[in-house]
Amino acid sequence: MALFGGMVDLGIAFLIVVALAEYIKFRNKADKGFSWLAVAGVLFLFAGASAADTTISSYAPGVVGASGALTSLFGVVGWVFALVGTLFIIYQVIVEK
Repeated sequence: MALFGGMVDLGIAFLIVVALAEYIKFRNKADKGFSWLAVAGVLFLFAGASAADTTISSYAPGVVGASGALTSLFGVVGWVFALVGTLFIIYQVIVEK
């Protein structure tokens, strides 16, 4: 069961992972990767917020699906950041240290 909505929950999960990595001092091993994951978490929060936003259509009634386009944009960019962050973490933990 989703707490807020798909993208918002995903954003909160990414930010919790980064916070837990900081708490157990694992972030020091792969700081760059966790920074990318934190940005991905914020982008997922933006995607969830734009999905719930109905004011865009009220201000610009000619724009159909503007909030859906923002959700898709933030979601895709968030997934790219999550992928790059995960690859950085794998590389920095396994190869470099």
